[in-house]
Amino acid sequence: MAIPKSLVAADIMSRDLLTAKAHWSLQTLIEFFIKHKITGAPVLSDKQELIGVVSLSDLLKFDAITAHTPSENPMAQYYYSSLDGASIDELGIKESNPHLSHLVSEIMTPAIISTPSSTPVTELAAILCDKAIHRIFITDGKRLCGVVSTLDILKHLSELTQPECELC
Repeated sequence: MAIPKSLVAADIMSRDLLTAKAHWSLQTLIEFFIKHKITGAPVLSDKQELIGVVSLSDLLKFDAITAHTPSENPMAQYYYSSLDGASIDELGIKESNPHLSHLVSEIMTPAIISTPSSTPVTELAAILCDKAIHRIFITDGKRLCGVVSTLDILKHLSELTQPECELC
């Protein structure tokens, strides 16, 4: 059975959004993903504006880099520069956990793909395939109001194809 043409993003989107903050450490992000059993989230600024998206793929790409140094992180550079000449090696930071010394803002994807809540689900599916992404943010104006993931579309498709149960 095909998706009805009248079905739109608002009909299937997830409204209770879990969001990440740009200033979180990667360790905080990992703990957030594990706690909520998710693989990605929209990233909000301190002003609650949608500024990007971060996913497990971004973390895996970061971890694929064999060596990380505090100098990669502009915020870390700023703080370390005020340590009166002590080197990072002298402070014992060189071998630190890179998940603690790097921020979500460094690995997130700032390009946001969003559509209005009135977008037909068939169009959402086409965008997901065309862009090779797993989620589209649903906005009304500049306000983030939901997300549609590939799982949301698959779940809806499975509900459409379930045979009617005479006993139910």
